[in-house]
Amino acid sequence: MSIFAKKINLILKAKVCISLVFFISLKAFSQRSIQVDTVCQSPQMEYRLTLKNTILPVSLIAYGIVGLDNPNLKRWNTGIRSEVLEHINTKYRADDYFQYVPGLAVYILDDAGLKAKHTFWDRTAILTGSFILQTAVVQTLKYTTSVMRPDSSAANSFPSGHTALAFSGAEFLWQEYKDHTIWIGVAGYAIAGTIGFARVINNKHWITDVFTGAGIGMLSTKISYYTYERIKLRQRNRRQTHAVIVPYFNGKGMVGLAAGIQF
Repeated sequence: MSIFAKKINLILKAKVCISLVFFISLKAFSQRSIQVDTVCQSPQMEYRLTLKNTILPVSLIAYGIVGLDNPNLKRWNTGIRSEVLEHINTKYRADDYFQYVPGLAVYILDDAGLKAKHTFWDRTAILTGSFILQTAVVQTLKYTTSVMRPDSSAANSFPSGHTALAFSGAEFLWQEYKDHTIWIGVAGYAIAGTIGFARVINNKHWITDVFTGAGIGMLSTKISYYTYERIKLRQRNRRQTHAVIVPYFNGKGMVGLAAGIQF
């Protein structure tokens, strides 16, 4: 065989090899195009912590913190307390139980057939993360600020733990059902607001305690969604398998395929 014929033969073999690689790659990865795109491109995260969605809870928290030493806000606290004691004699004890209602409503609605956005275990993990975060923040502030309650029963008034729990549940309810209708979330926030109002009426908290508790609850749930989404994405990426198939041609008549797989 002449040198020219050998070169033609090698070129044909290389073309066949490349065509074969293309066909195999197409068959192997056509059903996984979404996964490949997820790896190669930056994923579009649904839950983000932006100025727009955190300004309200951050402002509520900041308001309460400023109120710890601001004389004008302190006078407003005592003024509201005086008005409450003068005009409202009824005490409400339902706040000890209704603080759990917004969060539990997600499970009740889902069980009734109105499916929540996340699975049982995913949303339970998110709610647990929110509870741990807001409890840690609330308890730390309670025992470092040592603010006396309006009824002088204890020096752990700031911030309101009942309100924090109610508003963390309300934000949880909002996130799980906002795609169904906004009114479910609105109802949850109405209940949470009622809990905060009851804490003031019951002479257990100053208004600044309630505002800060509400902000902590909302922000804790937002942070929990933000964190959990990124943990799930990282776990999903770790489970993905990456495969590479390339043609092999050494210029001496040796033609083949080289494959590499990473788990």
